[in-house]
Amino acid sequence: MDVIGRPDLHDLDAIVLAGGLSVRMGVPKAGLPFGDSTLIETVVATLRPLFKTVYVVGRDHEPLTDLAVTALTDDRDDRGPLVGLARGLSASDAPWCFLVGCDMPFLSPQVIGRMAGLLGDCDVLAADVEGRLQPLHAFYSARCLPAAMRLLDGGDTSLKGLLAACRVRSVEGSAFLDLDQELTSFKDLDTEDDYISALRIAGHAGPPGPAHEQGTAKG
Repeated sequence: MDVIGRPDLHDLDAIVLAGGLSVRMGVPKAGLPFGDSTLIETVVATLRPLFKTVYVVGRDHEPLTDLAVTALTDDRDDRGPLVGLARGLSASDAPWCFLVGCDMPFLSPQVIGRMAGLLGDCDVLAADVEGRLQPLHAFYSARCLPAAMRLLDGGDTSLKGLLAACRVRSVEGSAFLDLDQELTSFKDLDTEDDYISALRIAGHAGPPGPAHEQGTAKG
């Protein structure tokens, strides 16, 4: 714990979701090239210096062996972000975990650190960007696990039900504008257009072919 009683970031864990179907992208997103790396390698490289442990939750351990992370396999037949969050929370012994997707290459250590400094009397801390809560760039308390398991047992695999069952503190995106003027930290890549746009923002060369021809290396 730090001097004001809030948890130190290095005592917390991060959970990266890499088990989605990537239907809109048409190819597993984790292995898409991003500069000299891949999307998931870019995400992990940002998180690893910040957190005690980085968990990557996917459907298969094999593509994750080179990432120097703790790889977890979804242990339910259901798919959905709540499955991955519950798997990560059950493995972690940290009081809080930071949840992100594998398709968020612009994560900012400064933004994450400011959010960690706001942790307190809540179960979930998430940013509100342009009127939309960002549950895939958020901190979840270990207290969320029982509610998550109840929802999964009832067939609900989304994060919406968990947010309704927990005490959520939302932070306006404007609180981070001095650190990230465009709030790209919260940008995820759902489609091929999103991916191409992200490559341009990062100054990387575009892929040699459509996204469905990429992404075979990891994820």
